[in-house]
Amino acid sequence: MTKKRILAFLIIVLSIVSCSKDSPTSSPAITFTQPEGKAVNGQYTITGTITSSVLLLKVIVTKEGDTAPFIIDDTTAKNKNNYPYSYLITGITKDTNILIDIYDQNNTKTSTRFLIRI
Repeated sequence: MTKKRILAFLIIVLSIVSCSKDSPTSSPAITFTQPEGKAVNGQYTITGTITSSVLLLKVIVTKEGDTAPFIIDDTTAKNKNNYPYSYLITGITKDTNILIDIYDQNNTKTSTRFLIRI
């Protein structure tokens, strides 16, 4: 009898936990069409897809070492869960890491780097 009560209690607890509305959301994710880029005449277009369970807010693209962002995309990326992006990066004179920060509307941030070689 005691085993049945414990089993019933565990089933109730598990069902309550699995129905919790406070489940964490995942961070935005980014994929690239190519694993790295090769600049042609000092420029390269980074392409791929950003996905998020929460609507996107903005994407900030910065050349590593620069203090100011190269691109702030707070219009075309905004309010999307699936965003096929294309960012033209110009002025590449040496191997350059591009920093990409993605924010969703919960202000969850994902950061990654993309290497462009000359």
